[in-house]
Amino acid sequence: MKNRIVSISLAIVLALSVGLIGCGSEEVPEYNLTISSTEGGSVTGPGEGTFTYDEVTVVNLVAEPDEGYQFVNWTGDVATIGNVNAATTIITTNGNYEITANFKQTPPITFAIAGPMTEMPGKNHWWGAELARDEINAGASVNVGGVYHKIELVQVDTNEVSGAPGEAVAALQAVIDDVDFVLGGFTAANVVVYREVAMDVQKIFMSCGIAAGFLQYSVVKDYDRYKYWFASTPYNESFLITSLFKMTATIGTVLKNALLAEGDAVAEDCMVPEDGKLRLAILVENAEWCVGTGHNLAIAAQYYLPLLGFNVTGTWLVSPTATDISTELSAIAATRPHIIFTGFRGPLSIVYSSQRVELGIPAMTIGINAIEGQQKSHWANTQGKCDGEVMLDTWAEGLQKSARTTTFFNAFVAKTGEYPLYSASTYDAIYQLKEAIEAVSATHDWDDIADVVDPANVDALIQYLETSSYTGAAGKNAYYPMPDVDLGGGVYALSEAQVSERHDLASYGKSYDQNQWLCGYVSGVQKPHIAHDLVYGPGYYAGIGCQWQDGHKVGIWPIDFEDASDAALTDQYGCWNFEYPGTVDVVIPIEGFLGS
Repeated sequence: MKNRIVSISLAIVLALSVGLIGCGSEEVPEYNLTISSTEGGSVTGPGEGTFTYDEVTVVNLVAEPDEGYQFVNWTGDVATIGNVNAATTIITTNGNYEITANFKQTPPITFAIAGPMTEMPGKNHWWGAELARDEINAGASVNVGGVYHKIELVQVDTNEVSGAPGEAVAALQAVIDDVDFVLGGFTAANVVVYREVAMDVQKIFMSCGIAAGFLQYSVVKDYDRYKYWFASTPYNESFLITSLFKMTATIGTVLKNALLAEGDAVAEDCMVPEDGKLRLAILVENAEWCVGTGHNLAIAAQYYLPLLGFNVTGTWLVSPTATDISTELSAIAATRPHIIFTGFRGPLSIVYSSQRVELGIPAMTIGINAIEGQQKSHWANTQGKCDGEVMLDTWAEGLQKSARTTTFFNAFVAKTGEYPLYSASTYDAIYQLKEAIEAVSATHDWDDIADVVDPANVDALIQYLETSSYTGAAGKNAYYPMPDVDLGGGVYALSEAQVSERHDLASYGKSYDQNQWLCGYVSGVQKPHIAHDLVYGPGYYAGIGCQWQDGHKVGIWPIDFEDASDAALTDQYGCWNFEYPGTVDVVIPIEGFLGS
C-alpha cells in the first residue's frame, strides 16, 4: 500500500513539473535600438547602427566628441535614458528606439594680443602668447567644466610707439566683440585711452609691459568700471625703481669692496674716496618714461642714490634717437665716475656701449637697459662692447625663478632666437587665466567659456584673480586688494589683516605700520600698494639683475651674502639676502680701474 501511494505521488509531481515547464516556454520580447550621431563625434558604446536586445535590458551608452567638439545631448526616443545631457549614461530597452548623440563645435577661448606688432615689445607680446597657446592646445586645452576648449589668438597692432591713441582704439574696437580677453599694452599714454574699449564691454584686460601705477589706481577710484584691469608684468614704477636702487646699491658695494681689496694697485683717480662714497653719473633718455610727470627716473635717482651712499657727479639727458653721445660721455668721464647709472629703452643703448668703450671710460654700467639691451642680439649689435653691463630685468640664461622659468626661457630662445623681454609675459597671463577659468567653472557648473566671461558672471573670475596667487615663468604673481582704510584726499592704506594675507611680517622681524602700506598719491608721490597691481618683494615678483658676461645675459642679483647680512637686507617686504637658483657671481671689470 505504501509503495502505491509513493508511485501516485511521483506521478502527480511529474505531471505538475511538465505543466510548469509548458507555462514558461513563451519567448522574451526583443527590441531594436538604433543609434546615430551628428557631426563632431561618435557613439563608441555600444556603437552606431541597429542593435537587438531583450526587453528591459540596460544598455550602456558612451558618446565621444572629436577634437574641437563637445557633446550636447541625446535626442529621439529618450524616455528611458538615464540622463539625456550626459555623454556616458544608460538606456533601458522597453520598445524599439531610435536615438541620436548630438555634438557641437567647442568655441575657442580667444585672446586679443594688443601691442606695437612691428616693434620688439609687440613681437614679444605675440611670441609669448604663441608659446602658451601651442603648449596648452597640444595638451588637454582648457577644462571648462569638463569641456575642453582650445585657445585662439587675435593679433591687434596698436602701433603705439609711433602712432596716435586713436589708431589703437580703432584696432581693438574691430575685434573686441569676438574675443574673450585682452592682453598686452606698452605705452601708458596710449593704453590709458584704448583700454576703455575693453572696459566698455566688461572684458578682462591684463597689462603685459606697462609700469604705470596710475593705470592700476583707476581700479581704486572707480572699481565698478576698472575692476577688469589687472597688471601681469611688470610691477608699477615705484617698485621698479625700488628694485633698481637696491640692485645698484648692492652691486656698488661689491665694486667698492673689490677696489678696496686691490689697494694701491687702483689708479689714483679710481680709488675709493675717503668718505667711502663711490662717484656715480646719471645718464638717461630725455623721454617721458625717464623725465615725465610721475615717471621721473632722473629726479628719483638724484634724490635716492646719495641716500644709498653714492656721490652723484651730475645728470645728463640724451635724445632716445641720438646716434652720437660722445660729447656727453666725455663730460661724464671728466667727473671720474665709478658707476654710470643708465636709463635706456631703445637703440641708444647700442650707441652708449660702443662709445663708452671707444672713449676708454672704466666706469661700471648699472641701470635700466630695456628692449635693446635685454635682447640676445645686443651682444652682436655692440660687438661685445656691452660686456660687464648690469641691468634690471625679468629673465636670464639659466636663472630659475620658478619651476616654469627655464622651460619657458629655453623654448622662447629656440622659437625666436632672442631672449624674452618683459612684454613676453603674455605667456604667464594666459596660463594664469587658464588656471582661473578652470577653477571658477568647476565651482559654478559652467562648461562654456561664454558662461565664464558673461558680464553677469565675470565677477567670479575677477574675485578668483584678486584672492589667489599664480606661479609662472616670471615668478609668483598675486595682487594687492582694494584698500580697507580710507585716509581721505584720495589716499588709502592696506589694513593689517590685508598685509598679513600677503606678507608674513613676523617671520622676518617686522610689524605692521600703516604708513608703510599706503595707496594713492601724496603730494604727487605715488604710494604703490594699489589694487590689481602685483604684490612686491621676496617670494613674489621682485625683478632680477642681469649682467652681460662673455656673450651671455646671466642673473647676478639678488645676492646671498650669508646669514650675517639678513638684518641689513630686510625691509617691510621681506629679506633680500637670497638668490635664485642659477644666479652667478657679478663680474667686476677691475682691470679698467687699475693703474698702469
